[in-house]
Amino acid sequence: MTDNGTRPCRSSPAAPHGVSPEQRTVLEARGRRSVEFGAAWFIGGLLVAVVTFGQAQGGGVQFVVWVPMFYGVHRIVSGFHLVKKSRELS
Repeated sequence: MTDNGTRPCRSSPAAPHGVSPEQRTVLEARGRRSVEFGAAWFIGGLLVAVVTFGQAQGGGVQFVVWVPMFYGVHRIVSGFHLVKKSRELS
């Protein structure tokens, strides 16, 4: 505000976020759950790839499981984004 109590042109007061502490807590919990779930998918896909690679050393077939690993990375990144968003709203 300026000295006379009016706002400068095109300025607005600090808008309330309209998000309650409970909503922030739920958003952060969803983000953390998404990170955990994504880590599980990534580790599961990596485990299958490593096990099949070990079995394929004798001339067998190797399954490279990329889709669960990519899905896991996607869930981890989106989970971190939700956690960050919940902390910015506080």
